[in-house]
Amino acid sequence: MRTSNGGRKSKGARELLGTRPSSLLAEAARGRVDELGISMSDYLAILLAHDLGMPEYAPKTNILIRQMELPIADVA
Repeated sequence: MRTSNGGRKSKGARELLGTRPSSLLAEAARGRVDELGISMSDYLAILLAHDLGMPEYAPKTNILIRQMELPIADVA
């Protein structure tokens, strides 16, 4: 029987969610994941986890979550 010693550790059970954003939004997202050095899947999962108030389910990455906060101006 062959056992695997290579590759990365499993992230556990996962579900596929699909989206079809506009081309401009998709391009901006690709630029952001390149800047952060993470996968699109991890990027979207982090955004979902924080939006839904479930940050403990966000993928563990080498980036700081505060780097992903959107620069939203205060409206007074």
